[in-house]
Amino acid sequence: MNFYKHGMIFATFLGSCLCIGLLAAALGTKYWTISSAVNLKSPKSDGKIHFGLFRGEKNLNVGIGWRAQRFEVPKDIEGMIYAVWFGTVVCMALGILFSATAAIFAVINTASTPISFLTGISGLYIWNCLAITFQGSALGLWLLQYYKRLRYNVMSAEDRTDFSWTSEGKTDLGFSFWLVVAAVIVQFVNIIFIFSGTKEMRLKKNVKPIIEEKGNGAIMLY
Repeated sequence: MNFYKHGMIFATFLGSCLCIGLLAAALGTKYWTISSAVNLKSPKSDGKIHFGLFRGEKNLNVGIGWRAQRFEVPKDIEGMIYAVWFGTVVCMALGILFSATAAIFAVINTASTPISFLTGISGLYIWNCLAITFQGSALGLWLLQYYKRLRYNVMSAEDRTDFSWTSEGKTDLGFSFWLVVAAVIVQFVNIIFIFSGTKEMRLKKNVKPIIEEKGNGAIMLY
């Protein structure tokens, strides 16, 4: 048994589990975007807003005390592109699904040597690459949302029009977003582990044709 190979593949199981935890944390936390706000009619005003993919919280103060309010995403943010938000959620879900698939087949490949394309080493590459693709797509879609809408406004229509609140130029990406970035990096590390652990297998495959050619040459000389 090649202990190094199985050890590297088992490490990808741990990496995939870490990715699932990071993605679940990103989905469950409310800090994909953080922002501050000001009231154009009150120089003493201050506002703090943060939200995730589903829920958020805003704390507004016009100079007479803080008013906390929870809100739903995306319906309570004026102008948010629904299709981009929905695509982000779908890509996150698929990212978790393929990370879980990669984890399952990593365990299988640690305990045995499957010969099927999708369940063997080739499959591990596929599942990890698919996980990276969808996790990266989620990041790309949220960046699109941010540059198209969120950096200009994260307030509700009521806050903007009736109470003169604005967040333009005061919005940044929160730590929940960076958790997904970390998951993508871990998934890339998984691929490096798979490549490193199967190096000996690739060398053996490359050596076999040379031996066969030498054998055939010897027979012809004979």
